[in-house]
Amino acid sequence: MEEQVQEQAQEQAEAPVVEPDLLVTDPLATLQHVLEREVRRADRRRLELAEIRNALLRLGMGHERPTGEEEPPVWEPLVADVAPTMVQRLVETTEGTIRHCVVSLDAGPGTDEEIRDNAVARMGRGGSQRGIYPLNAWQDPDSRRLIEIFGHAGEVQRVTPEATSDFAIFGESAVMAVATWGDAGSNYVLIRHPMLVRVFIELFERLFALALPVPASGREVDPDLELLSLLGSGLKDEAIARYLGCSLRTVRRRVAVLMDRFGADTRFQLGMAVAESGALRPPRKANRQPQR
Repeated sequence: MEEQVQEQAQEQAEAPVVEPDLLVTDPLATLQHVLEREVRRADRRRLELAEIRNALLRLGMGHERPTGEEEPPVWEPLVADVAPTMVQRLVETTEGTIRHCVVSLDAGPGTDEEIRDNAVARMGRGGSQRGIYPLNAWQDPDSRRLIEIFGHAGEVQRVTPEATSDFAIFGESAVMAVATWGDAGSNYVLIRHPMLVRVFIELFERLFALALPVPASGREVDPDLELLSLLGSGLKDEAIARYLGCSLRTVRRRVAVLMDRFGADTRFQLGMAVAESGALRPPRKANRQPQR
């Protein structure tokens, strides 16, 4: 009964106040008022229906509750309509590092402009964020623009030729992942179990270590060292060409030049020669003696 009263009060508050003369003299304004009211109602009903679908989905999973003290489920299913609201809350409340791995920038809660703006604002306040993106997204102008927005805000980024699946880790408290691994268009699951959250963190860190820096854009990079690093990471020539934004023929020609420089007949010999020369070894910091 109380809920019905509250709903009626909310509808009355949302109802536009229309002057009697307005109905006659300004029918366009009247129609605009009515339309705005109905849009608000439709948005509220849509969210309520999404919550009902989500509840039915969870009910249909048939989780068995242990006897005695109840424990939260290992994971909770989320329908796609509810996911953006949940991500918004997690972005606003997470104090640690947000880590996310993306397969596609064309689908998912990350495409929501409000969520993106809040994440950028969070990084502006000093919040930490790290991202792994597919290499083909960097080559798409629209997707690249979104990646650069996060990069300029302070996100530490890597790209990978072979993305795994979409998931986001919020500190050490929660993971949002697609319910079907590798399918960016599927529903989602929310994971709060500490052990599984830690597993996802370890997975992300391993993927991040194997991924590549964002392709050079306005920064000075030795082209030969960059190519040697890409070869050393095990990438195929086709992936290297995509990463460097050049043709396959150019990559193979540059590799042949490097082989000739290091006196190598095979790529394996090239790798051994480079390792022995220390060309890819980071420079050591000079140990300065204290002045007396």
